[in-house]
Amino acid sequence: MKFDNQLRHATAIIDAYKGGMPLHAWLKSFFRDNKQMGSRDRKLLSTLVYSYYRLGHAVPALPPEERILTGLFLCHSQPHELLNYFRSDWNEKIALPPEEKIILFQQDPSGAGTDFQVGDIFPWKDQLSPGIDHRAFCLSFLHQPALFLRIRPGHEQAVRERLPNDEFIPPFTLRLPNGFNIEEYFTPDHEVVVQDYSSQRLADIFPSISPESAPPATFWDACAASGGKSILAHDLYPDIRITASDIRDSILHNLEGRFHAAGIKNYTVFTADLTRENPPSTAATSDLILADVPCTGSGTWSRTPEELYFFNPRQLTRYHEMQRQIVSNLVANMAPGAWLIYSTCSVFKKENEDIAAFLRENADLEQDKMENIKGYDSQADTMFAARFHRAP
Repeated sequence: MKFDNQLRHATAIIDAYKGGMPLHAWLKSFFRDNKQMGSRDRKLLSTLVYSYYRLGHAVPALPPEERILTGLFLCHSQPHELLNYFRSDWNEKIALPPEEKIILFQQDPSGAGTDFQVGDIFPWKDQLSPGIDHRAFCLSFLHQPALFLRIRPGHEQAVRERLPNDEFIPPFTLRLPNGFNIEEYFTPDHEVVVQDYSSQRLADIFPSISPESAPPATFWDACAASGGKSILAHDLYPDIRITASDIRDSILHNLEGRFHAAGIKNYTVFTADLTRENPPSTAATSDLILADVPCTGSGTWSRTPEELYFFNPRQLTRYHEMQRQIVSNLVANMAPGAWLIYSTCSVFKKENEDIAAFLRENADLEQDKMENIKGYDSQADTMFAARFHRAP
């Protein structure tokens, strides 16, 4: 009876949730209004609901209860008492690799899995950036990405000594399990920065320093959000002066708090809607501009699978037009010799290669690098980045 009730509660949550706000925030509000549910119930129900959404658009006709159990089977590797109650045969094989479990589900005697196709999880294959492996990307939704930290310069030895069994990815990345208590070990933003692995790999897109090439002196993070990439720029070029802007006052307040913790003092911030406004000349004439633009966020949906489930592809046009307007305003007054990095956390060609082509064709810029930063094979997000240079 207990497991029947738990499954019923999970299906009721799924029926009530309409995707209007992030699922984690909606669940937090739901549990606040249902205080009779203890911490164990909250954790279990969250697991069941996320398992449902991780299937994306696969087997849409499957009843919610069956989708939950299927997601629990395909998305987890440890035996689960609820799955054992309803499908002990699946629970016994839950440690198998995902591909083998998919075959078992497809061959299930009930016939529930006969229509399951991996590619249906993310059904917009024809709109992907060309460099994305569709099947591998779909499979990435069946597990939660890892937690990544970037070790800041000067703290490498001390950080690694505190975690003798960590998984270190050179030159400065730690991959850790979700739920790891960062504050117990480190001072965030001072010693380490919480930053996805693919975002850290933007360091390879930033201009390199050589005897013939001086580091940029001024950097504008045009869509700065909480400032993680600005801290990365500071760590790559310690003497750089940072300008950070965003459309949201509140997030710039958070950014300044992070800058203080990171020891960054040489910066200015301003609020701007770059789809409508030309930037101040002091920002537009920066040596290096990062346009990490608003996008669908499709490269991060394995963290927020409800966004995959509720996504309407008509939104792509709106984002594409917004991105074109932003980059047009950015390059209008871009200084000779300056660099522009365009990036998204999207896997859609319309937001990635198509905007890069727009810049090549409509701005006096030379593209010298373009990359799909694939995270689906390393438990990370997937991003896109292209670097442009204006002739001196």
